[in-house]
Amino acid sequence: MSRKLFVTTALPYANAPFHIGHIMEYIQADIWVRFQRMQQDEGKPREVHFVGADDVHGAPIMIAAEKAGKTPQEFVAEIAAGRAAPLNGFLVSFDNWHSTDGPENHELSREIYRRLKAKGLIVSRTIEQFFDPVKEMFLPDRYIKGECPKCGAKDQYGDNCEACSSVYTPTELKNPYSILTGATPVMKQSEHFFFRLSDPQCTAFLKEWTLGDIEDHPRLQPEVANKAREWLEGKDGSENALSDWDISRDAPYFGIEIPDAPGKYFYVWLDAPVGYLASLKNYFNKTGGDYDAFMADPETEQYHFI
Repeated sequence: MSRKLFVTTALPYANAPFHIGHIMEYIQADIWVRFQRMQQDEGKPREVHFVGADDVHGAPIMIAAEKAGKTPQEFVAEIAAGRAAPLNGFLVSFDNWHSTDGPENHELSREIYRRLKAKGLIVSRTIEQFFDPVKEMFLPDRYIKGECPKCGAKDQYGDNCEACSSVYTPTELKNPYSILTGATPVMKQSEHFFFRLSDPQCTAFLKEWTLGDIEDHPRLQPEVANKAREWLEGKDGSENALSDWDISRDAPYFGIEIPDAPGKYFYVWLDAPVGYLASLKNYFNKTGGDYDAFMADPETEQYHFI
């Protein structure tokens, strides 16, 4: 039987042109893809699909676009327009290049969300979050600075201290301020949606995938497996170390709106990984391939270069 391969590389964030790190990764992947395309199984060439896409959502792009006097769509379109020249110049043979703002990604992200919700893996909670009264928007962790609550270092971000390496929440910062306006943020409540990563079925799935049958069929290097075990079991091995994941953001936000939740958007790190599937689906739509059958086939192999 001829092998079927689905190959991807890390999606570049669409806030800047390619740099040498991107191209190095793409060339490595392209060499491997070209080798696979030269192979045959039982006299039949291998089926290889090599796709990429721009990762375009999130607060950083929304704010950068505003500073440039453009809509987020206009801003990322200009970045995307510059992708072809270096890819062609280095002879990188992607079959398809797409965007996480494409209709396929909106469709697939919402479908995955609905399936998770149907399984009871999505919950809503009211949280308190810093709000910029001048910008009139909730502030992501990296848009808040202040004094580290542990060591007192000034101008530290809202999630960790670069001076003493402490990790904390933005509400623990002393003398916090918005890096967008300099205003002192105020606390406001908001309903957010969480993926129940701490649910036993999620933990069991991840343990089986990363650590199951580790001796005979290891998926991970031993050092990586040990770190995964620490995340999944806790450092003492007696408790689940995973926390539920906040997957929503409040308007204004450049992203995919959550179904049946006006003004709420998927956090970019939910829809960006789905973008790999969306690019493949976009490619199959253009070439007449059967995306659903390809992804449902247990013989389909997926490879990710990063």
